[in-house]
Amino acid sequence: MKLFDRRLRPAGDGNKKEKSRVRLLLILAVAALVVLCIFLFGRGKNKTYADYEIVQQVELGEDRTIRYKAYDGGYISYGRDGAAAYNAQGGQRWNIAYTMKNPVVAVCDTYAVVADRGGKQFYIVNGQGTSSRFELAEKISVVSIASQGVTAVMTTGDERDHIYLYEPASQETLVDIMTVTKSSGFPLALAISQDGRKLVTSYVAFDAGSCLSWVTFYNFGDVGQNYVDNMVGSYSFEELVPELSFVSDDTAMVCREGGVVFYRITEVPKVLAKEDFTESIKSVFYSKSHTGLVLGAAKDKGGRLVMYRNDKGKKILDMDFADGYSGIYTSGEDIVCYDSGQITIYNLSGKQKFHCVTEKNINEVFPVDNSTRYILIGDETADIIRLKREE
Repeated sequence: MKLFDRRLRPAGDGNKKEKSRVRLLLILAVAALVVLCIFLFGRGKNKTYADYEIVQQVELGEDRTIRYKAYDGGYISYGRDGAAAYNAQGGQRWNIAYTMKNPVVAVCDTYAVVADRGGKQFYIVNGQGTSSRFELAEKISVVSIASQGVTAVMTTGDERDHIYLYEPASQETLVDIMTVTKSSGFPLALAISQDGRKLVTSYVAFDAGSCLSWVTFYNFGDVGQNYVDNMVGSYSFEELVPELSFVSDDTAMVCREGGVVFYRITEVPKVLAKEDFTESIKSVFYSKSHTGLVLGAAKDKGGRLVMYRNDKGKKILDMDFADGYSGIYTSGEDIVCYDSGQITIYNLSGKQKFHCVTEKNINEVFPVDNSTRYILIGDETADIIRLKREE
């Protein structure tokens, strides 16, 4: 029998064929995996739920003036005498004591700022409960916080207003931007980016019955060092601009009375996308991935719900929305709206995922760690619920 002589084949030819075969198999495997992921993701988005079960219940205090805010998979309770953070199971993470007339809370990741609106003090608190107290000379109007605890504070005075930036564990002022009310107008809103490097503000001036708002952008990184007062751009609107947010480090959402504008700020602000509305804006809500607006009268026919992707400002949903609600937010792939006695959840395609009428009053609904567990804050208890699939 003649032995196979490998020298008769060109050197490396077999390796090339083997590598080509392996490459083809890898491409087919990746393609199959992509198709499977799309299929499973699509199925997951279209899941519907018929009911819920209470998996844990925590008693709340009797003080009905306490308010609540979602915080890192749990919540913060706050009132005039102090604030406390809890995980989803009701375990206390931290608490601080203070005396405030009108406390407000802003959150970014594990950091929180608690400020006395109209007063002069505020606290920056990290996830471990370490707090820093600050006392200002002017009255606090608005606060916003970044993911590492850098906090922007907008204050009002008799003739001059200030925007301050502070960081935890330091009483030194990082930034002090002064404006004169007579020339700059009254402060309305501000927002700091998650990385603490960018800021956007809104001021309004009235003259002979007309309104003019200025939206101004600041960059505290390397780019901003080349501009006076780090101001890299400004836009004017002949209407109020009451709502601002950095929906990503490089994208700001500006909500004015007659529409919404998304700005991309890599160096200087540029319009990424915008839309004008004929209806009035009733609610604005946003997450790191999506922004939503409720237009028209939410409790009457004719209302609309529109959703946008933050990275491109692209509208992905425009649906009729006549539901009554006291709260609405977006988390992950869900849009959650609720009032005192019912909860409705939609996916980002506008399909109803869940609806129920509850036996007890609901004040707040917060997400936990996935799309099936939520915290219901009632009058007497905080309930962790899990949605149950339809049979």
